[in-house]
Amino acid sequence: SWQKAAGLLGQFIFVAKAALFFVVAVIFVIAMIIINNAMMMATLQRTQTIGTLRAIGAQRSFVLGMVLLETVLLGLAFGAAGMLAGSGIMAWLGTAGIPAWNDYTYFFFSGPKLLPTLTAGNLVAALVIIVLISSLSTLTPAVVATRISPLKAMQSDE
Repeated sequence: SWQKAAGLLGQFIFVAKAALFFVVAVIFVIAMIIINNAMMMATLQRTQTIGTLRAIGAQRSFVLGMVLLETVLLGLAFGAAGMLAGSGIMAWLGTAGIPAWNDYTYFFFSGPKLLPTLTAGNLVAALVIIVLISSLSTLTPAVVATRISPLKAMQSDE
C-alpha cells in the first residue's frame, strides 16, 4: 500500500487521520449532549400540554413520534441552513484557496495553495449525520415525554 511505501510519512498521515476522526467523534458527543439537554428542557416545559394530549386520548407512540418529528424537522431545517452557509464558504475557499504559509503547509497542501472541494455526496452525508445525531440524542427526552402522567401534568402549577 502507499502507506507502507511512504514509510514514516504514511504512518504520520494515518495518525493524523485517526486524531481527526477522534476529534470529530468528540464534537458529535458534545453536540448530542447539547441537543439532549435542549430537547429535555423543551419537553419538561410542555408537561401540561403533553399531559392534556394524553388525557384526551393521545397514545404514547403519538407523543414519541411528535417529539422525534420535531427534532427531525429542526435537524433538516438547520442542517439545510448549515449546508447553504458551508457551501458558500467552500465555494469561496475553492476559488480563493488557503495559502501555504510555511514549508510544512506547502508540503501538506501539495503546493502553494489548498483548494478545497465539496461534493453533493458530502452535503447529503452531512445532512444525514446531523439528522441521525439529533434523533439519537432526542430518544431520552422522547421517552420521558411518553411517561408523563396526564393527571399529574394537569395538576402541576407552572
